[in-house]
Amino acid sequence: MTSAPTPYPGGRWTTRRCARTLEGSPATPPARARGLLIVLFVVLVAAFAAGLWGTVLRPAAYEVQGEVIALAGPELLLVRHEAIAGLRMNAMETMAVKVTPGQLASLDLKPGDRVRLAVRSQGDDLLLVRIERR
Repeated sequence: MTSAPTPYPGGRWTTRRCARTLEGSPATPPARARGLLIVLFVVLVAAFAAGLWGTVLRPAAYEVQGEVIALAGPELLLVRHEAIAGLRMNAMETMAVKVTPGQLASLDLKPGDRVRLAVRSQGDDLLLVRIERR
């Protein structure tokens, strides 16, 4: 024997009650999921744009390994280095790097010291980003 659907209090049938509840809710699950996907998309696009903008504002630094030739002044370091493809420089060319006195103070560099440094191109000059003795 099969049972017939029973009405809820107030005289509405079970199937009608469920349909009315879903239709009347302000945010159904598919609409909420769609909203979350839109928010996630906007956040990802904003993060991508910020990363791209950071690269445009501050160009990449190039890692260089080489040997100190001389400190040509308080703001100039001469280095004989390995090839740097990004700067189109062959190995063992002499490279002049602009530095601030504070960047070299703790290292006490002498001619012949092996160093690893990061430089950034700015116009015709190379600026020292960081340096460490090897």
